[in-house]
Amino acid sequence: MRIVIVGGNGFLGTSFIEYMKDKNIKILCCDFLKNNRNDKNVIYVPIKEESMDFYRTLLKKDDIVIILKWKGVPATYMDMGRELVENNIVGTMVLIEACVEKQVKKIIFASSGGSIYGNSCKLPINEKEIPEPISLYAVQKLMVEDYLEYVNRLYEINTIILRIANPYGKKQKPFGGQGIIATFLAGNLLEQKVEIYGDGNYVRDYIYIDDLSECFFKCCEGKMKSGVYNVGSGKGTSIFEICKMIEQITGKKMQFIEHEIGKGQVTNNVLDCSKIEKEIGWKSYTKLENGIKKMLPAIQNWCRNN
Repeated sequence: MRIVIVGGNGFLGTSFIEYMKDKNIKILCCDFLKNNRNDKNVIYVPIKEESMDFYRTLLKKDDIVIILKWKGVPATYMDMGRELVENNIVGTMVLIEACVEKQVKKIIFASSGGSIYGNSCKLPINEKEIPEPISLYAVQKLMVEDYLEYVNRLYEINTIILRIANPYGKKQKPFGGQGIIATFLAGNLLEQKVEIYGDGNYVRDYIYIDDLSECFFKCCEGKMKSGVYNVGSGKGTSIFEICKMIEQITGKKMQFIEHEIGKGQVTNNVLDCSKIEKEIGWKSYTKLENGIKKMLPAIQNWCRNN
């Protein structure tokens, strides 16, 4: 088995590679971002341009391809849409077409369970709910999902769409536009005010990165039906509850700047993950408070060096 990670130098990719370091499985990681790492069983290839020729040379028959590459965040606005379409839609379609041509074994796409359903669903949300995205980010994720389902119907390639909740963990950088736990934890340690949108009572689903990495691995190694799968903790936690956890862990008081919730922001989101548990026996096991404690040393180190 060879795993090809496209967009593997970010938070999800580097965490998955670290999780896989003792598995003795060959990994090919490609990304626009530079990487000077030297990991066992991992070959790093820079993406200079997204083209059929590039992906033809990269892929082999029976590869398992994990698509993590993505530009933009849920707060991305419409005026950035044209800029992002080239990477998120056109570039990903080129990659998928190359996967079809090279007859890869499986395509795993990291979609967004935290944004794709919108605000209209009852909690917890299962995969039968009709997505009603309210952000450009989620709209583009759904477009790739639809294209993958078309490819599965036409070419019978195994396509796995993972609608992932809000991941957090030790490799996540604070103040990057995504990842409120890393940002809130760093803000607390630095005694800076953090921004809260809404009243602080809206609820989200958070998944610790090691649990998510295990899910990626189980999706790679196991037989799995093509389709859409929610991937989260199945538990909702409010912003204020997260703040209380951080205060208890660090012994420092949180400081806030409150804003009205913006357009395109999901208020409440908790995922029903029973489908993937039934399919491959996976479920999230890290409690949120324990996950925050695990990532604390990395955030403390980040604060000392930034």
